[in-house]
Amino acid sequence: MKELHGADYAQKYYVDVWQSRVADYYQDFYVRNPEFLSTLPEQYRADIANSQSTVRRYCEMPLKILKAEKLVGGEEAMDQILSGLFTGETNPSYPYLTWQDFLDACNLSEEDLNLG
Repeated sequence: MKELHGADYAQKYYVDVWQSRVADYYQDFYVRNPEFLSTLPEQYRADIANSQSTVRRYCEMPLKILKAEKLVGGEEAMDQILSGLFTGETNPSYPYLTWQDFLDACNLSEEDLNLG
């Protein structure tokens, strides 16, 4: 979106939205007190887990990738790392890119990308 609409647009309609949703997620009662989640009926637990998973996948993860971009030296450096990861060659026995593969390629740890 940054390339299509500019940095201000990407910041306002993507990054700021992700940050707001992640901040709300971190303040969620069941995130802060997971022991209470087990007291709920299964359907409510499933709904909450689905909502939490969506925030982690579509808001928290992009923010972690943006943080990684800054830590590796910017957009060009990240583009180089990503082009090395996405060569089009897949391992037939495991054709998926893992989070650990990404961290290793960036020479970062999970702790480096904590948002808190």
